[in-house]
Amino acid sequence: MAQTPAPEGTAPTTSPSVTTPADPVTTPVEPVTPEPAAPVDEAAAPAAAQDAPVADPGAAAAGEDPHPDPLPEGEGGAEDEMMADSATPPPGFTGVYGQVTDAQTKETLIEATVKVVTGAQKSVLTDVDGNYQLALPPGKYDLRIFYDVYEGRRITGVVVEEGKATKLDVQLSADAGAVQEVVVEARADRRAEGALLQERKKAAAVSDAISSQEIARTPDSSASDAVKRVVSATVVDGRFVLLRGLGGRYAVTLLNGALLPSPEPDEPSVPLDLFPTSLLANLNVVKSYTTDLPGTFGGGTLLIETNTYPSKFELKPRITLSGDSIATFQQRNGQPGSFLESLSFPSPERRLPADLPRNERMGSSVDTWRSFSNVWSARQTRSLPNLGLGVSMGDTLRFGNRRLGYLATVNYGRKETARVAEFARATRPEEELEARDAATTLQGSESTSLSALASVGYQFDRDNELTLFSLYTRGTDSAGITSRGVNNERSELFESTRLQFVSRFLSFNQVRGFHRLNTLSDAEIDWQANFSRVERDEPDTRDTLYSDDLSDPSGKFSFPSQPNSGERFFAGLGESSTGGSASLTLPFSDVRLKAGGMAQMSFRDFSARRFRYQLTGDPVDASLPPEELFASDNLGSGIRMRETTRGDDAYDAYLGIFAGFVTADYKPVEPLRLVGGVRVEHSLQQLTAHTPFDTTPTANNDSKYLDVLPALNAIYALSPEVNLRAGYSYTLARPTFRELAPFIFFDFVRRRNVSGKPDLLETRIHNIDARAEWFVGENEVLAASAFYKQFEDPIERIILNPQSGDVGFDNADGARSYGVELEARASLARISPVLSNFRAAANLTLIQSNIILTDPDKLGAQTNSNRPMQGQSPYVINLNLGYDRQESGTEVALLYNVYGPRISEVGVQKLPDVYEKPFHRVDLAISQKLGSGMQLKLTSSNLLNSAVVLDQGGITVLKYRPGIAFSASLGWTL
Repeated sequence: MAQTPAPEGTAPTTSPSVTTPADPVTTPVEPVTPEPAAPVDEAAAPAAAQDAPVADPGAAAAGEDPHPDPLPEGEGGAEDEMMADSATPPPGFTGVYGQVTDAQTKETLIEATVKVVTGAQKSVLTDVDGNYQLALPPGKYDLRIFYDVYEGRRITGVVVEEGKATKLDVQLSADAGAVQEVVVEARADRRAEGALLQERKKAAAVSDAISSQEIARTPDSSASDAVKRVVSATVVDGRFVLLRGLGGRYAVTLLNGALLPSPEPDEPSVPLDLFPTSLLANLNVVKSYTTDLPGTFGGGTLLIETNTYPSKFELKPRITLSGDSIATFQQRNGQPGSFLESLSFPSPERRLPADLPRNERMGSSVDTWRSFSNVWSARQTRSLPNLGLGVSMGDTLRFGNRRLGYLATVNYGRKETARVAEFARATRPEEELEARDAATTLQGSESTSLSALASVGYQFDRDNELTLFSLYTRGTDSAGITSRGVNNERSELFESTRLQFVSRFLSFNQVRGFHRLNTLSDAEIDWQANFSRVERDEPDTRDTLYSDDLSDPSGKFSFPSQPNSGERFFAGLGESSTGGSASLTLPFSDVRLKAGGMAQMSFRDFSARRFRYQLTGDPVDASLPPEELFASDNLGSGIRMRETTRGDDAYDAYLGIFAGFVTADYKPVEPLRLVGGVRVEHSLQQLTAHTPFDTTPTANNDSKYLDVLPALNAIYALSPEVNLRAGYSYTLARPTFRELAPFIFFDFVRRRNVSGKPDLLETRIHNIDARAEWFVGENEVLAASAFYKQFEDPIERIILNPQSGDVGFDNADGARSYGVELEARASLARISPVLSNFRAAANLTLIQSNIILTDPDKLGAQTNSNRPMQGQSPYVINLNLGYDRQESGTEVALLYNVYGPRISEVGVQKLPDVYEKPFHRVDLAISQKLGSGMQLKLTSSNLLNSAVVLDQGGITVLKYRPGIAFSASLGWTL
């Protein structure tokens, strides 16, 4: 049986050659009865017409049972047919188990039938490794083992004893009289935990994954929630993933094999909260590099794979209600909105006024000033429970050996949140560190999301398949933020307000193809082409600040004519990305060669405009609320408005990546597999800063690189269930557009400026990986990994000004990161049969990193010359205890996640580094099948009510509690 890997971005396929005699003849063979304790194996007749029905290729490829009628004619009766559970039965198992293989090639036979023909009416199909388990009560049985166009075998006198597992391995010989070839495509359901573990066992690289089956057991509602369950993965700000403690440019995200741009101007990562878990088939983290992946590789590559069409018609509606202990039914800040915004579309009323000039600065016309809306204050509203709605529909239509599959999914979500946060600023005016500018911030927000997925695939024949895929997702965040505190430098109290609305949008479209060339040793061609568009719109963010002199006993707050007060900010970002990739795989007898190329181009445009209200010196009551102070009557008389847009508040950027690779998969001896290759990647990164009014450059940055990236992975199979892995690679990480742009962004919450640095260098990385993994059972694994990374010119976020706290980016000279990962998943039936419904999983990551500074300027500026890399947690722990009782349809999961303290910002000029403290999260999920295709799921998150804390030298600079969250979801399968 020949096994061939699937095209990139698709499920793997298995292509056994099945032949059917033109005139089948069945010759009965009388069984030879052995001694009772020893079963006898006899060759049976070819059984082409009876024992080995030809499978439906379409059904197998869609994941259905390819043996719709496993009972040979004349042997009727009810039987229980199932897939095998694992290679090794659990303790206390009573029955028969073993492996079915080809007698000549020793290849395992997938979905061979092991059938009880006397003593019971029961059968089982072998799994992807040819293993089977057949649970039977104590007794004596005759078994028949058959496979399409193989000579069946009959085993008689198989004795089963209570509490004992009888091992029975069987080899089948191909039917020499078969003349007609029928090829069956068998596709594993990659949404299942067991299928992902089998794929991981056979993979060329070190990898970890979480399947949609596992995600369904958790309270996670988006990819950002789910990915933190993967070994050594953590999430920052609830949206951005860190792999092995490395995020941003070190954690690249691929959607169905294609690079994704980020809609965030200030973060190099793709925000994973854009992807609802209902769209996901699985999340896979590749941790050792292979040359068919993009060369940007540090902590790992996150592969997001979306759902594909089901094997039969499905209609699945779903409704979810949720809330949390901080916001739900409580008063919170908000701002006026519109019906469009409740559907996740920005209201036209937030745009720049129509009569405002687009190609020049705003003038002194009072009429133009009055065209802006005059809403500045946060409104009080009561939070309602959150709502989620979703529906999916799909099917596979068959036309002989051809099939057409489709899937359509739509999801809508609305969420209200609140946050009470405490802030302070650490300063060192003398030798001692002090906490200053203490403030309390109340933030209320309303978020909406809308997503849709459509996938259509057509299989022309076993050698040609085409898939069209489209994903559309958008979200809005409408926030009202009020802050009250003290400004020690000015010796004044202050009250500030921000009204902010952000709209994000992602459209991703892809066509994929797979072709097998029968004339060239079954060579395979995989290709994909993609186009994506991301947008981020921030229309009319409004900031006001009122202050009071501490020496003034009246306590009267008034509007100061100073920066960051009475300001309006408009910004828009758009990025289009297009490209494709193709590869050719040549399967020779002793080596499998793969060569291909990739081209991906991204075009980004960013533009911002700023406006500020100022006192003119004419009589006006500066203590009036902003809606009265900035009213039409005061504009031009006491209050003036002017444009403060900077000369570098816009930029255009381009990133082109062109790559070619070759890799060889070679087995010099049977247990050893070597996968090595080289990738040559050329990149061109251009950024031109200019004013929003014309494209005359105010700053330029052009960076060209030609990188040669080798990689080698070695896999030694100690047994079919145990692998030893080792790998080395040389990879890179690029600065992002935002980090190169000289644009300054004001962080309202932390009250500081964030700016880019145009002369940042590309980072180079040496990666060494090792792993030992034992696949104990179908859903069970034990693994231990170690890794070492050497960085050249790593990019970090640093504090530029210790007084104001402004931050920027810079290259360190080098860094080292190394660590170990331990993982275990097992059924508790191994402890006692009483615990057969319980499962447990745990993983631990321990990481140590050190930054290397040799530049005297950097050594003098940064506070600590010996410290971990920014964002690197020294440990990550995940625990999972599950209960699954299939008889009642009850499933329970208790989960725990914690990450160690990590540097949020690098301190300079005697200011300590800012650390994010550990966050202990405990979640609970309960699912119950209600019958008629209905299922109820109840979840609760952050049961310990843990707090997010940032600490700087013992001073808490930020603290807030996200609260205890809860949800109830009801779904139907029709």
